[in-house]
Parts: sequence; C-alpha cells; structure tokens
Amino acid sequence: MSDPTALQRAILGAEFLYTPRPDPVPGDLRMSWGIAMLILALFNSRGKKSNFQKLQFLAHAVRIEEGREEVRGLLSGKYRPVEVSVRVEPYLNRAVSFAHALGLVKIERGVSISLTATGVDVAHELEKASDLLEEERRFLREVAPKMTDELMKRVWRLEDLI
Repeated sequence: MSDPTALQRAILGAEFLYTPRPDPVPGDLRMSWGIAMLILALFNSRGKKSNFQKLQFLAHAVRIEEGREEVRGLLSGKYRPVEVSVRVEPYLNRAVSFAHALGLVKIERGVSISLTATGVDVAHELEKASDLLEEERRFLREVAPKMTDELMKRVWRLEDLI
C-alpha cells in the first residue's frame, strides 16, 4: 500500500464539525404557500369556486413576475392564448389534497373546487395580513375574476393555432 500524501494525512487527522442546517425550500414546494395560493385563487374567483384548468393556469402564473405579466397581457389583448405559457404545477394537487383534508375546500365531482366557510375565513385572514403575499394577492384579485371557462379552453386547447 502506498504512503498517504500530505493532504490525505491532514484530512485523516483532522477534526470535522457538522452543523445541520435546514435546506432552503422554494416557495412553490412549501405547503403553506401552496395552500394560501389555492385559497386566494378560489376566494377571488366567481362564486368562490373554480375548475382545475383555471387553478393550474393561475398556479403557474402566480409563481413568477413574468408569468403574472403574461396573464395580464392575455387579459388586455397584448398576447393571444397560444402565446402564454401553461404548465401543470405539481404543488397545486398536493395543496388541494391538504386543503381538502383540513376542511378548507370541497371537491365537487372531481371537476371543481370551492371554498368552505372555514376556507373563506382563512382567505379573509390572508387578505388582512398586509405584509404577506402582497404581489400574489394583488395579482389574484386582479385576474382571477376575469378568467372565464371559455378563455381557459382557448389557452389549454391551443385552438388559436388553427
């Protein structure tokens, strides 16, 4: 066996200290953030309910400034439905499951989701918290009521390509 190098000797003879630190978790993987986005999207939607297509569209758009601006551009006519990005956000399905288990939402025939009375109470608390989710709340207040089923069909089905 060969003799260890000076570096190997230094490493083998050294004392190491390990300090555990939490790993940073992006906002969209934090269930508290995901549930809050779900509740705010439903709270600002017509009838405090929505279908999965609209929620997925808003879940993707609300995450970053570029997504929010695309949706604003879509609603103002600056962009066509085919020009905005759409994506299925994994966090939304988990948030729906947790919110349902917590009694914040109800799922109707697997098609639409609506806020329960408890969910509405939580939404009011989120709206009152002026130092939380400011941009997200502003965006959802502005666009969620304007998102129609017809617009969502055009976005998701890409009918404007033809």
